[in-house]
Amino acid sequence: MEVRKICQWCGKPFIAQKTTTCYCSHQCSNLGYKDRIRERKRQLKRSQELLQPRQAAEVQDFLSFAQAAKLMGVTRQYIYKLVKESKLRASRISGKKSLIRRADIELMMKTKPYERIMPKEDFDITEYYTAEEIAEKYKVNAKWVWTYTRQHKVPKVRIRQFNYYSKKHIDAAFAKYEVDSDLTEWYTPEEIQEKYGMTRVAIRSQVYRNNIPSKKEHGQIYYSKLHFDLSKTSEQESKAEYYTVKEAMEKFKLSRDSVYGILQFHQINREKNGRFVRFLKVEFDRVMGVHK
Repeated sequence: MEVRKICQWCGKPFIAQKTTTCYCSHQCSNLGYKDRIRERKRQLKRSQELLQPRQAAEVQDFLSFAQAAKLMGVTRQYIYKLVKESKLRASRISGKKSLIRRADIELMMKTKPYERIMPKEDFDITEYYTAEEIAEKYKVNAKWVWTYTRQHKVPKVRIRQFNYYSKKHIDAAFAKYEVDSDLTEWYTPEEIQEKYGMTRVAIRSQVYRNNIPSKKEHGQIYYSKLHFDLSKTSEQESKAEYYTVKEAMEKFKLSRDSVYGILQFHQINREKNGRFVRFLKVEFDRVMGVHK
């Protein structure tokens, strides 16, 4: 069987004995083989040159804009755009040299999760809030809304440049902060400090012990005026019925050990109120009256 073919190396026509023959002679076949080997080596070298910058960037803590672009698989112009929009932090070392921390690239990727982009015609806006609507309704800072929704993974959709947050999830999140609508008068911590001379720590302790309702609006904490005044009134009434160890020492000119000795010997009940030990005045006065 004779087949007319063109030699793939020298380009001359020849008659081949097989359909798989590609060269006109043994010499052309050897030259073609060597050329294929050289081409494979060139391709391997090119692929190594492409991988080398990325491998070098993977062990570096600080990258140039070009290295950052190769590491992320984007153009250098896109890196400039991210820096300009304050989405990626960069540091200018000199007039012609700027660097990007590898940690900042990883941070940007973590804080920018994938967001489902929904066509406007398929979007029911009545089921979603904007950040401004949440801030106005629940009296919080808009930046707090962005932080909270990101940390708690509140479902959201993005329409053009605006974010919309699920009403169902936001209302459920704020339900635990709701207070009785009948409460209309509130104290700020500064007002309590001025009226009762208490420290911030003492105020928080009083609120915790007496379960006083509180609310937070625009970063300011408020405490129910009615409940706080009642707790202080009951506290004053309670003080009138009890001695503290210090009060008993001053009234009866006793040492601390003597007061505790009397309490233990006569089995007078005592209780802990904050950092003070107190006991009934009636029982202690009766014991001291006997000694007199």
